[in-house]
Amino acid sequence: MGGATSCAQIRAALEAVESADTVTARVSAGRRLRQVAEQLEAELVAQARAEGVRWVDIGQLYGTSKQGVQQRFRRRTA
Repeated sequence: MGGATSCAQIRAALEAVESADTVTARVSAGRRLRQVAEQLEAELVAQARAEGVRWVDIGQLYGTSKQGVQQRFRRRTA
């Protein structure tokens, strides 16, 4: 995943959750973990599309329609 979100970033965010010493620090670290995980997920979907996986097949993984995953993951060009 050169240049993309790495598992190391996920681990670092998770470690921040585990080592946070206040409730607000844990919430902040949890938010960062979610952001990094969502970024990784979007990159993996983009990679799948680049490798020829159809939107309908990705939709099945999410239990939704082709249109649903397209709306969620298709990059906006504006």
